[in-house]
Amino acid sequence: MAALALAVVSLVLIRGRLAGDGRAAGPLNRSGVPTAPSAPSVQQPSDVLTAPTASHRPSPTAPSTPTTPITAATATAPAPAVVSPSGAPTASRSRAAGRSATAVVPVAPRPTGSVLALSATTVDLGPVDSVWRLDLRGEGTAPVDVAVGASPSWLAVVPDRPRVNPGSDVPLVITLDRSVAPPGPIDVTVPVSARNGVGGADVRITASVDGPPRILSVTAAPDRVVRTGCPPATGVAQSTAATSTVTVTAVDETGIFAVELAAVLPGGRTTTESLSLGTATGDRSTWTGRLASAPDPGTISYTATVTDLEGRRSQSPGSLVVLPCPS
Repeated sequence: MAALALAVVSLVLIRGRLAGDGRAAGPLNRSGVPTAPSAPSVQQPSDVLTAPTASHRPSPTAPSTPTTPITAATATAPAPAVVSPSGAPTASRSRAAGRSATAVVPVAPRPTGSVLALSATTVDLGPVDSVWRLDLRGEGTAPVDVAVGASPSWLAVVPDRPRVNPGSDVPLVITLDRSVAPPGPIDVTVPVSARNGVGGADVRITASVDGPPRILSVTAAPDRVVRTGCPPATGVAQSTAATSTVTVTAVDETGIFAVELAAVLPGGRTTTESLSLGTATGDRSTWTGRLASAPDPGTISYTATVTDLEGRRSQSPGSLVVLPCPS
């Protein structure tokens, strides 16, 4: 029995040494290389439980070789290829190549002296716009003074500053006063030049100006009212209305801004009433307001003034009879 225990201990020590040398347990092939380990089998419990004694423990020193099992596949696999750094350009090389490939565009030098240029030479204000802006540019090496030619009284062409420095822009503001400009198409050319140098151009300004509003009708209902302050009438078949509604109908292509009613009462007193928009269809609109009677009998004379969005005005007169108190 003691001999059997000694044999088991010897086998355990031999197996531990093989594991410490980094060799996988298993049979060796003809070349002396261990073959790939087979799938582990379920270990059966040993009939004899043994443990090494203190004098037979394996050395605690770390094994000199890695403990990863060496298989036939890893033993015969070729070493991985090493890619040369010159095979693909690095990020720094790519950036450098990009910089070297960028084309350098030469910048032409500025003309010597005072040179004036304009951002545009034609302006079309159309049927609505009244203000436009261009840019005056100093293209030379010295400041340039701007000179603007004559224009109609209803058209203003004014630079923001009379001098433009090199490399700077100065606004040139064009303003059309549609309230006094002649109706119809507008086509005006205004020269813009340099007083102390070269450059500039003729600016052509076009627009379409609508005429004043057209008043189609002015009505008052009722057209006869009794004076204010009368006592209540009894048994008299006469109108006792003290106010009248005035209606103004007008047509304008750009749109109507406001309608006012200015009245002169008997005795000379004046009053002004703003009418309110009632209905609008296309270019046609209707405005209404209430006109009160006066303390004295007589006639109320009024004038309806229609103003469109361009500031043009049209007027139409009317009258209203003020009756005395019923007797």
